[in-house]
Amino acid sequence: MDFPYLSAIVFLPAIGAIVIALLGANPRQIKLTAAAFATVSFILSLALFVMYDRSASGVQFVEQASWIPGIDVQYYMGVDGLSLPLVLLTTFIGLVAVYVSWKIDLRVKEYFVWLLALETGILGVFCSLDLILFFIFWEVELIPMYMLISIWGTGRKEYSAIKFVLYTLFGSAFMLAGILLLYFQAGSFDMIALASMGWAACSAPGWRWPSSSSSSWAT
Repeated sequence: MDFPYLSAIVFLPAIGAIVIALLGANPRQIKLTAAAFATVSFILSLALFVMYDRSASGVQFVEQASWIPGIDVQYYMGVDGLSLPLVLLTTFIGLVAVYVSWKIDLRVKEYFVWLLALETGILGVFCSLDLILFFIFWEVELIPMYMLISIWGTGRKEYSAIKFVLYTLFGSAFMLAGILLLYFQAGSFDMIALASMGWAACSAPGWRWPSSSSSSWAT
């Protein structure tokens, strides 16, 4: 079995956040732990970038397992030539964020827990190939961002944090509606399968999804 690089890259920061939450109140120990987990995640993403086969097309380093069979939701991850650089950039910025936050002295434990949790949410968004998994990671970002802005931000930080959450939730509602519409028509949350169907066919009059015998765009 191949090593699950993507799962390791995505969830190492979250594991680091859990470890930090269980640690004592020693600020130096907390910062070193955050730096260690962020560094390993960055090194793995760098290794993935080097191993990526640039001569091949499509998604690579795929990890796929059934999650909620009743509605065909999968734990489905993979990267292509667009998402892999974003993963590498995210782990690099996450590592930099840990080091530039070295002088943080207000609620140090909570700060690094939320910072690492945020990194996991962003990485999950870039790696997800299932729309429900994508949506969950997208929503996971909200709480860490709210906490980081409202506690460690500057200026009207509480106002800014609430405004951020409200705007994001408003957009998320439309995103979820679109995801559900695709599922009810196509019977799948699989991004690769949905993309292969093609927008032109999807928008054609009288078109019928291959996986459904009852749903059509007939006019």
